[in-house]
Amino acid sequence: MEITKPLDLDETAIFTLEMHSFLNVLSVLSGILQYFQMQPGCDGYFDNPVQKIHALSDAVNANDKEHVSPQAIIELKEDILNSLNRFRTEQPEYGEGGEFEELTEPLDEVLAVLDVRVEELKSRSEDPEAWIFIDKDEYLHEFHHFFLAVQKNSLGRYRIIHNLADQRSNDYLVNLRIDSDLNGMIPLKILLKDVVRDVVSNARKYTPPGGKINVGISLSKGTLRFVCEDSGIGIPADEIEKVIGYTYRASNVDGKIRTMGNGSGLTKAWYVVQQLDGRMWIDSEVGSGTRITVEVPVPKTVLQQALSIAS
Repeated sequence: MEITKPLDLDETAIFTLEMHSFLNVLSVLSGILQYFQMQPGCDGYFDNPVQKIHALSDAVNANDKEHVSPQAIIELKEDILNSLNRFRTEQPEYGEGGEFEELTEPLDEVLAVLDVRVEELKSRSEDPEAWIFIDKDEYLHEFHHFFLAVQKNSLGRYRIIHNLADQRSNDYLVNLRIDSDLNGMIPLKILLKDVVRDVVSNARKYTPPGGKINVGISLSKGTLRFVCEDSGIGIPADEIEKVIGYTYRASNVDGKIRTMGNGSGLTKAWYVVQQLDGRMWIDSEVGSGTRITVEVPVPKTVLQQALSIAS
């Protein structure tokens, strides 16, 4: 089904959509640190960074751009690391080795993702209209790192694997392919890159462990095409166009599946696609899965830049 419904968004909603990926990272960080707070000897050590995370989230949702800066995010990361080091120093019987060290592995991965978001935020602040250029192999590497972070954050509940021969009953099988007719170069708006990541993340979120996710990105003849197909819970037929509504959750999801987002991932996707004069389709069947397709025309000047960089 092609999405054609117009969006009615105010300035605050638009800013929240543009910061959607950042909010997701903050939510994951908050969950990890609050889990730390429940561990022996951790009482009080991570209160300050958790409060900063909540303050940043509130600032985004209030359209308070002044307090959502790259510097504020860098300071948050420093505060998290300082709190962690102080805990390890003052509580060595709890903070070194063993189970606690295993708990810090997801934190390391998420902080690495946070670093990427900071650089993206800087780039968008400097030039909101800029396109970025990424080699397909580098892009594949980014995806694999992203999936590794998601897997580690599950604390052993599931694995994300890429070879059918390795899949066990509780593993996600993710197939990913990226192609480009510009010597392997992929041009992207940063927000479009966000959309790709968010849609793939949602596919994992709404697919039970043991399921399959197929992702394809292709640049051909000036059109960037992205497809994400999962074997998840699907969307009721009469709600497919509704799910692009701001904070709308499908009836088979709302209150039934643990999520950390605010239900605006597909709203953001459609908003960004519209801004780029693109098209978007959602095909889904309850109990069978969902397929999301995005097509965006790439300006000729951007294609020329990409080809020049790739040559």
